[in-house]
Amino acid sequence: MRMATSPLKYFICTMSILLGMTSCSWYEEEEVRYDRTVLVYMAAENTLSSFAQDDINEMVQATGSVPKNSRLFIYIDNYSLPRILSIEMGEEEPVAKVVHQYTEEHNSGDPETLTLAMDWIIENAPSESYGLVIWSHGDAWIPTKAPAQRAVCQDTGSSSWMEITEMSEAMTAFPKMEFILFDACFMQSVEVAYELRNTASYIIGSPAEIPAPGAPYNRIVEAMFASTNCANSIAENYYKEYSEGKIPIKEGSNESFGVCLSVIDCSQLELLAKVTQETMGKYISTESEIELEGVQRYYLPDSSTRPEYYDMNGYMKRLLTDIEDYAHWSGILERAVPYKRTTPHWYSDHTGKEEVDIENYSGISCYVPKDTTRRAKLNSKFQSTAWYRDAGWAKWYPADETTEAK
Repeated sequence: MRMATSPLKYFICTMSILLGMTSCSWYEEEEVRYDRTVLVYMAAENTLSSFAQDDINEMVQATGSVPKNSRLFIYIDNYSLPRILSIEMGEEEPVAKVVHQYTEEHNSGDPETLTLAMDWIIENAPSESYGLVIWSHGDAWIPTKAPAQRAVCQDTGSSSWMEITEMSEAMTAFPKMEFILFDACFMQSVEVAYELRNTASYIIGSPAEIPAPGAPYNRIVEAMFASTNCANSIAENYYKEYSEGKIPIKEGSNESFGVCLSVIDCSQLELLAKVTQETMGKYISTESEIELEGVQRYYLPDSSTRPEYYDMNGYMKRLLTDIEDYAHWSGILERAVPYKRTTPHWYSDHTGKEEVDIENYSGISCYVPKDTTRRAKLNSKFQSTAWYRDAGWAKWYPADETTEAK
């Protein structure tokens, strides 16, 4: 026989159950989620270490430009133990506050170290979007004497560089970046961008050497957090600092640094590879090589391990002799490189002042394989890139049996 329950008892019982079900949420803190978190990855255990603090100071100056619901962090590995800094307001003034101190040395040229820093950022500052700055020396995709390629993030303590393919593999474990800014020399090559095309929406960098003072962080921090047109704004503010001629090559000099910059839209790179393959195939052959005298080179090689880094537009314009073919291809290039700016010159640490072919400047470099014994090692490493595979080079320069398939 069931016992009867009064309406009052029923109401009290029901309310007790509902309160019991919901009361736990009163004590749980909701996860803070930011609009954008930016990490500046400073691989500074090299000859650039003296510039690191200057750039950190510039970021501190720009603290007021970081929106309230966004965060700016620096991972720095110089000749002290690595640490993560937060750029924020202190009790009285902006500071670079140590928020995580590592107790062991790191090899910042190892993609596992980049992963370690990114893991900390994702865990401690989860965000709707992310940006990444790679701050160090850079050499695009060229090989060293060792079997590996080297690209960026030199760590002299470990005699190591980070391969671009390994960087790409590490970044695929994280949310797609809104932008990757390479504050490092030579990194705006089509081979590098194509390898990283799935890890970021936009890539910002230079096909040439970056001036020693690097990016003007006091001018570009605000742009890093822009909700629209972010990448172009970063590049424009970077460019203006040098186009205004404010930074002399050395104290008292009338000569100022220059800079070549561009923005790559990664969503257009596969189309660029497809059209490059289709168009280039009409002209290129293994029987003869096109004359490249006069085509802009961003590096003048001094050994068989250094490629020229030809301007991509300059090379293709020389190759595609049919006006309609060139117009079709260059239209796709403009979609892939929506922003490009250059001063009339840049300053090379190797050769001094270098003039820019402004008329044909595309803001992105490319490798051109050559049938010479001197270039055999470079050609072999080029064959291991995704761009070689997808842009049609394999048809004209088939990979040898020792080349690792990708």
